[in-house]
Amino acid sequence: MTWMIPFLTFAVLGFVIWRVYAHVGGGRGGDFNLVDANGKQSVGFMDVAGVDEAKAELAETIEFLKDPEKFGRLGGRAPRGILLSGPPGTGKTLLARAAANEAGAPFLSVSGSSFQEKFAGMGAARVRRLFTEARRLSPCVIFIDEIDALGRQRGRGNDSASADQDQTLNQLLVEMDGFDQHSGMVIIASTNRPDILDSALTRPGRFDREVAVNLADAHGREEILKVHARGLKLEEGLDLVWIARGTPGFSGADLANLLNEAAIAATRDGSEAIGRKHVEYARDKILMGAERQGFMMDEDERYATAVHEAGHVAVGLAVKNGDPIHKVSILPRGRALGVTQALPERDRLMKKREYLEDQIAMLLGGRAAEQLLLDTMTAGASNDIERAVEIARKMVAEFGMSPLGPIHLGKPEDPRSQALLDRVESATSDIINAQMKRALEVVDAERESIARLVEGLMDRDTLEADEIQICFGLKKSAQAA
Repeated sequence: MTWMIPFLTFAVLGFVIWRVYAHVGGGRGGDFNLVDANGKQSVGFMDVAGVDEAKAELAETIEFLKDPEKFGRLGGRAPRGILLSGPPGTGKTLLARAAANEAGAPFLSVSGSSFQEKFAGMGAARVRRLFTEARRLSPCVIFIDEIDALGRQRGRGNDSASADQDQTLNQLLVEMDGFDQHSGMVIIASTNRPDILDSALTRPGRFDREVAVNLADAHGREEILKVHARGLKLEEGLDLVWIARGTPGFSGADLANLLNEAAIAATRDGSEAIGRKHVEYARDKILMGAERQGFMMDEDERYATAVHEAGHVAVGLAVKNGDPIHKVSILPRGRALGVTQALPERDRLMKKREYLEDQIAMLLGGRAAEQLLLDTMTAGASNDIERAVEIARKMVAEFGMSPLGPIHLGKPEDPRSQALLDRVESATSDIINAQMKRALEVVDAERESIARLVEGLMDRDTLEADEIQICFGLKKSAQAA
């Protein structure tokens, strides 16, 4: 029976080793997602809109996959890797799939986080298997989503996890150096944080190009809406241009969600098609949060909320450089008891100091109304104050818009003196106090208009732009006319 102990020991070790290798991708292709081995996918460039510049950059990649010898005829070298960078939801993954489809090449997709393993060395092994599979499928596109999980700057820590991550990145660098321009392989990667990637990864010869996939402008949003509106039944009077102009800052994913929420709302109320009211409902839900059904405030809380929101509106209408007030509501949404919605009339590519100051003043308008009209202060202004201070601090410490001059504090770990930090905080407080004074002056001057707005909110919960302007005498009511 003495042979049983070593036998069981080896059996257990063998089972553990088998489970480890099965976990890290023992099967063919491992954990890599091969979308279509024949290069026939459902997504093409016709399905990607609002990012024309990025599509043009990828066109040369398509030419390389179709004709790998083309670039070598004149002595040039085709790009080995393309880094797609930009905010979430702008279509980076969609672009990569469309490029592979246009070239008729297989699309091998993997997430950067999938290379992180609890067993040392497994991440590097997975990189080797990825490129082995890609060579077998060549010509093909390798897509690494969220590469910042794999390609962060090396040497950040001395622990074993950091060392293993560095080893995985080193293996990726070796593999990218190991294929030539005739291999028929292109690596496309996406990230929201190009600033944290290792410099050896982004140098020419590895990721030769960085393509910015930014938020679309009004025309781009219109084109994106046209793509997502395919198959949806829209009312004849629903103008996609109107939707595009009213959704600045929306990504492609946001716009797809907007139309989907509108379709759900139209289905819920039994409509034959998606109309303007359904789009308005969907936009309010995305921007302000869903209404908290069944949540009841007593009359004192409703009145305090109405006064607070009326303060925002009063200051928002008084400032010259702010965004137009679109809607105000005292219906609880998300974590807020009330919401004032201001929508830009156009995409702002550059924010001036006056615009930022007006934003701060409007944010502080609610607290100003509480102090003057309720003779108290509520915790409802906490988020407003947080956002106002954040803007003011950026004005001082990043944008150089204060008497301190053009200074930039940089990253939190960068060295800076306590004296400088104290001066930054003092300048930030000066901006906040100056805009608070403006807000108090506006609220004091608009007491009667605010009272009319509060009365309307107490009666109807939500007021649109036209009704708001009537309360402040900026527009005559239909009855008065």
